[in-house]
Amino acid sequence: MRWCTVKMFKVNNRNESPLYLKIKCKCDKSDIEKSFPLVECIHCKCQQADDSIPDKAFTINDYTYDKNHKVTSTKKRIVNEITLMNCSKYGSCLGWSF
Repeated sequence: MRWCTVKMFKVNNRNESPLYLKIKCKCDKSDIEKSFPLVECIHCKCQQADDSIPDKAFTINDYTYDKNHKVTSTKKRIVNEITLMNCSKYGSCLGWSF
């Protein structure tokens, strides 16, 4: 029997009840010209930001640089944990780091 260790993807600083969910969407879904992103809609803008948060581990390239700032080698790394930076006003995600 072969055992493997599965690391769960962890998201730190997630806002479980952001204020933007209580703000009504003001888009007219029947007319694309009256919908986000052509129309300023706080709800849809915040929802789009929160939808961009990864939900599973991903792979990045880690670069090693020499003293002249040239890439000397590349190594793949799996990111299993990110930390969110949230909007203080609406509670949506402004960005994330690992």
